[in-house]
Amino acid sequence: FADMMDNIGNIALLERAAAFGLLAPAQAQQAADAYRHYRSVQHALRLQGATYARVDPESIKAHRQAVCNLWDSLIVTRQESDSTEPDSD
Repeated sequence: FADMMDNIGNIALLERAAAFGLLAPAQAQQAADAYRHYRSVQHALRLQGATYARVDPESIKAHRQAVCNLWDSLIVTRQESDSTEPDSD
């Protein structure tokens, strides 16, 4: 997947991953929505003079779950593929 190496931004990479079948399209969209929301919140806090982008965890619960689901699917998929490869010893 050489096209996944391009420096085109997180959202575009999520879209490509879905196009290649590496992620479900809905999962890629939810992760992209979460990323957009996080960036929007971070930007708003910076404009207010905040040093850190700290938010109430409840206010981002759904977005956090989308990112956790993405992470879990990628890690589990990788671990499963690693366990099916023969040892190189």
